[in-house]
Amino acid sequence: MAYHFQMKSQSSTPLLRKILAPSLGLVVAVIFFMMASLYKQTFEEQQRAVQIERVAEIRANIEGAFNGATNLTAGLVAFVSSTGEISQEFFDQLSQSLIEQNQLIRNITLAPDNVIRYVYPLAGNEAALGLDLLNHPTQGEATKVMIDSGSPVLAGPYNLVQGGVGVIHRVPIFLNADFGTQYWGLMSTPIDFTALLDLSGINDPKLDLTIALRSLEGTGADGVIFWGEEAVFNHPNALHTYINVLNGRWEIAAIADEDLPLVGQRLILSVKLIGGIFALLTTFMIWQILRMNERLHSSQLQYRQLAQHDSLTGLPNRILLSDRFEQAVARAERNRENLVLLYMDLDGFKRINDDHGHQIGDLALAEIAKRFRNTIRGSDSVVRMGGDEFIVLLENVHNVDSVLTISDKLLKSVSQPIEINSLEFTLGMSIGVACFPNDGLTLDQLITAADHAMYQAKTAGKNQISWSSDPNIYFAR
Repeated sequence: MAYHFQMKSQSSTPLLRKILAPSLGLVVAVIFFMMASLYKQTFEEQQRAVQIERVAEIRANIEGAFNGATNLTAGLVAFVSSTGEISQEFFDQLSQSLIEQNQLIRNITLAPDNVIRYVYPLAGNEAALGLDLLNHPTQGEATKVMIDSGSPVLAGPYNLVQGGVGVIHRVPIFLNADFGTQYWGLMSTPIDFTALLDLSGINDPKLDLTIALRSLEGTGADGVIFWGEEAVFNHPNALHTYINVLNGRWEIAAIADEDLPLVGQRLILSVKLIGGIFALLTTFMIWQILRMNERLHSSQLQYRQLAQHDSLTGLPNRILLSDRFEQAVARAERNRENLVLLYMDLDGFKRINDDHGHQIGDLALAEIAKRFRNTIRGSDSVVRMGGDEFIVLLENVHNVDSVLTISDKLLKSVSQPIEINSLEFTLGMSIGVACFPNDGLTLDQLITAADHAMYQAKTAGKNQISWSSDPNIYFAR
């Protein structure tokens, strides 16, 4: 009864340890991670609100800058519309005053019949004089839209002839005639696009947002991105808003440079870390309590494993071989089966140790042991005796050919090249064969007989098989 109780406690303790301890630890972890998730959600909502506010501010700044620049030139348009002409001197004075009031305006031009005749300032803008805007390869389309609609047009950004990047504001000028309005030409004011972005706050290093801009309609092709990367528009968490720019709209897309501010990240990480620590402590304490009964039994099994197996290859050693030999003899006598012992010694192994050191030699032995395990039958045993010597105990073999078949497989497994750290080795093996009980009644007697046969194989030229006695007599009995 005591024995059965002990077995029951040993089997139930691992089950409790594997289920109860992790389960309680998991509950603790889930509670803390739910708290972290709520904190994260709160921070993300706050961060989203801040981002929306910043994008709205950028939109307002851009719209305000456009309105300030475009409305400022309304007086010049009204003067030309009422008089039908303007002197160069008056144009220069008025343009100078307008540009001084708004630094975004790069220059001001007047184009009677769509050909630029007036430019202020002239210095640096000489190339613009005489341009036919209606037939210009890049600006002609915007001019046509302006004439057809009879309304101001904002186009670009363009690389300007006079250098830099500008958004061009064009306003059609009509004369007040007795029989209706008459088209006179247009006023054109390039607005400094780079300065506009600086004024809007897009380039502020403290913004913590990646911004992209594209034109949706108007003078440009639909969806043309002229600032930033397309990936910003495709990002699943991007914020989108629109800027009204006279004849069309621009779309702004913005994504946060980081999901959460550093303070929020630290708080969430702290909650998760504390939760993880508490979960681990809970699991560890219960695990240790339930494991105390199990450790002694586990240690005993481990010591037994170490005592009965070779530490390098993991193969059984001579101690375990003695146990298995006694069991094999009992089965062979009971079932009238044959029992054969192969004593194997590697050919050429000493050269590996001498040339490359024992560490490489140990790796080679481990590889050979692995090949032996994969070669023998499940009913057989392979044992490392020490050094480069191994024993295979064959049970229930019916004839000489069965022994030779297994021996040939073992020889072939050794003959395959061994690759270690870009080095390649080829080994051979000599095998001595002894049969129970013809060549010995005890394990020591069989080992001695097989060992002598193995040396005969080496003397005969190595990499071959030698029998301790005539196998035909043994298998014929």
